[in-house]
Amino acid sequence: MNFLKHISLLFLLLTICIVGFAQVSFVASTDAKQVVENGYFQVTYTLNNARGGNFKAPSFKKFKVLNGPSRSMSTTIINGNATQKVSYSYSLQPNKVGKFTLAPATISVNGKTLKSNALLIDVIKASEASKNASEEQQLFVKAEIDTNLVYVGQQLVVDYKLYTTVNIENYDIAFEPEYQGFFARDIRRFDSRQVREVVDGVQYITKVLKRIALFPQQTGLQTIAPMTVRLGVITGNKRPNSFFFSNQIKPVNVQTNPLDINVKSLPTPVPPSFSGAVGKYAMNSFVDKTNITTDDAIAIKLTIQGNGDIKRLQPPNLNFPSVFEVYEPKVLDEVSQESGGTLKGQKTIEYLAIPKQKGQYQLNPSFTYFDTDSAKFITLVPNVFNLNIRQGKGTPTTQLPVTPKEVNKDIRYIKTATSFNSKGTPFPKTGLFYGLLLLPFLVLGGAYAYKRLLAKNGNIDIALLKSKRAQKVAEKRLAIANEFLKANKSRDFYDEVSRALLGYVCDKLSIPLSELTKDNVRQKLQSLKVQEQHITNYMSIIKITEMALFAGMDNSASMQETYQKSVKVISEIETELT
Repeated sequence: MNFLKHISLLFLLLTICIVGFAQVSFVASTDAKQVVENGYFQVTYTLNNARGGNFKAPSFKKFKVLNGPSRSMSTTIINGNATQKVSYSYSLQPNKVGKFTLAPATISVNGKTLKSNALLIDVIKASEASKNASEEQQLFVKAEIDTNLVYVGQQLVVDYKLYTTVNIENYDIAFEPEYQGFFARDIRRFDSRQVREVVDGVQYITKVLKRIALFPQQTGLQTIAPMTVRLGVITGNKRPNSFFFSNQIKPVNVQTNPLDINVKSLPTPVPPSFSGAVGKYAMNSFVDKTNITTDDAIAIKLTIQGNGDIKRLQPPNLNFPSVFEVYEPKVLDEVSQESGGTLKGQKTIEYLAIPKQKGQYQLNPSFTYFDTDSAKFITLVPNVFNLNIRQGKGTPTTQLPVTPKEVNKDIRYIKTATSFNSKGTPFPKTGLFYGLLLLPFLVLGGAYAYKRLLAKNGNIDIALLKSKRAQKVAEKRLAIANEFLKANKSRDFYDEVSRALLGYVCDKLSIPLSELTKDNVRQKLQSLKVQEQHITNYMSIIKITEMALFAGMDNSASMQETYQKSVKVISEIETELT
């Protein structure tokens, strides 16, 4: 027993020590800054990260105290960081209409007196609507936004908010719109506490049921369809001395209002350095070394953070000095996380470059984004790097990617000394060498002459030729798509799959691309007796590519599945049409 007491005491002392390092505060809060006459609201005084005594509430002479003080205490330890809260709560009812200030409360902590903030309460007269409110007035859900005028790529937060004067047991989203024209992401961590609000003289309990971040993908007037929410309304009264209600839950379906969003295009002229970021952004730049030789490569990393659509952000062009051979930038990391009820994104990009000449050079990594607050393009240059390049020995010391960003005129690091011995006539001087050299030209020349001869005799049918080659062309495009799949380049992958599928149908069915629609593709395939399941599979993949290009899908498993389905459906349709 003594052992358990010691353990409990040790845990209490440890908690007190950890809490001692946290910030101490004493805060007053309310769940309704506006309240109707004869309504009620709650006031809470919270002491954070300290043990206090001698709590004194302010005078509530302009209000009737319905309940309180109610004291509660909690301690939370997350990753070694402890937070402790002691709260004192009151339920108050205003006596008359007007604006009233609740003076600060006080509490003693370690011999010092802490004072809370004051609270302003606005008491308004209840309207006749609150006395004879219909079911629609007693209970509704609204879709709320802070603005309906945004730019392409700018984050827009939508709250689906419940307003009720009756008791709600539960809720369920029965129908959610597809958010056509937007890339949508759920926000799961937001303030979902109940708050009292007054609307048209009626006091409601409100709660945010769902929050979603939208990123517009196209300009013009975009409409978000209503959401349908199924609510469980408690229709009876409480049983005496029980938490349970006597009547059953009544299901009620409510619909939100539609939202009209005006999406603006970015102002012109757009700077050449702009890389697609819209919102509020910050950037840090780093270089691994500034003193190197022409045998070395330098690595520059950019870390870009912001609240816009991070997927739209393309690697900025760093404008290296012309003496550098620059390789294709690589995205090392791309994450989105919730912060303060909104989405924040971060992208880390690495650039590799090799100096070709010695000397002193300056590198100014910059990043241009469109700032939605000032409606201006802003260029960030957080660091300037001075590079000292010395002449190397001609042997590279750094492992580099195979393909550079720009093909240079010279070829680097060719070794002139080898361990091979030459015997006999060198191959470049043999007849076989010259024969192989001329062979491609002879084949191409023969094919061209044969095609001209057929055309002259009127025996060549271009549409028939395209139809016969449709599968081969599609397979080549799918092969390219497979390379993008392996490189995890989702947008390029879906773009190439879309080209393969649409191009195949255009060539196979002799439909000009300008006249291609989903309806005429379906009708044409049906008229050729293609199985309905194959047609459905084809149209399904087209829809997937459209949504992926539109919303920026990057799930590698989905990409692999889309690729396999595309290969299969083209093969199936080809088999039926030949």
